[in-house]
Amino acid sequence: MSTENVSPNAADPSVEYMGALIHQLRESAGMTLTDLSRVAGVSQGLLSQIERGRGNPAYLTLLKIAKAFDVPVGRFFTQGEEPADNRVVRADKRRQLQVTDRGLVYELLTPTMNGALLVLKVRVPSGYSNESVPFNHHRAEECLFVLEGTCYFQVGDDGYTLAAGDSITYWGDQPHWFRVLGDAEAVLIATMTPPVF
Repeated sequence: MSTENVSPNAADPSVEYMGALIHQLRESAGMTLTDLSRVAGVSQGLLSQIERGRGNPAYLTLLKIAKAFDVPVGRFFTQGEEPADNRVVRADKRRQLQVTDRGLVYELLTPTMNGALLVLKVRVPSGYSNESVPFNHHRAEECLFVLEGTCYFQVGDDGYTLAAGDSITYWGDQPHWFRVLGDAEAVLIATMTPPVF
């Protein structure tokens, strides 16, 4: 599958929000679609489609766009309703980022992404692996807790198999990737400080 495929779903508010935000970021930067296409390495036609809320971009496409604007990919979470006291996040009000090409669903458990700590709940389908494109963020301390399922984690040269109830802590500037083992999806709680997602 092409890393630029989109899944038509114009009615999805997360897709509409993402498209509107990308359009806003592009206009604020004084860029045309052609400019953004050149900087991000994403076709102009696909960018136009995304901005119009016509599909959900592949995760690698989203990473390219975020890098072009020098913003974390987590900026594309749907707005949701800001908690009144900036402390409590209700289960039905969590902001989400759905990556349809990979089947991942990220939910923001902290009220905002502007604090010193970020906590995410991540639903990962069986068979998922990012071994071919490992994560390598800025220096941030990260901890992953396996809530459900079993995963193999590789951090630098070291590999670990973690089952439900296990956790792993590492620095995000080391190349790291993971694979879901078995036939069931995995559910992870990911924390990082400072937020770099």
